Amino acid sequence: MRYIEALLPRGGRRVDPEQLCSLFPEPPVSCGDEYKQGGGTYHRIAYGEADNAVLISTLGPFATGRRCGSSRDALEAAGFRWIDDTTSGITVTDLCVYYVGDRNPLSVGTLLFSSQD
Repeated sequence: MRYIEALLPRGGRRVDPEQLCSLFPEPPVSCGDEYKQGGGTYHRIAYGEADNAVLISTLGPFATGRRCGSSRDALEAAGFRWIDDTTSGITVTDLCVYYVGDRNPLSVGTLLFSSQD
């Protein structure tokens, strides 16, 4: 349960960590550990069946995922902002971030949930 408490945003709404643990029984894995190289800006938490997972940004209280349903609801209740496809696709300009050998404008999704070797 400690891993869930460590991920909860400070000042977020109070939720029961045990409820979140029941939704996310596996501990978070950093994207560097997930890909066995490099690092990045998120942790992956697998849950349920197949490839279901949520990504939790290390840059702030942001989360995303596919087929999330009640997991999304629980994370939003805990104070995370859910990054949907529309928000993820917004391009951020005038931000000098080095990414894959270049400094071009990047999307919100790339900035919050990226990994590099």
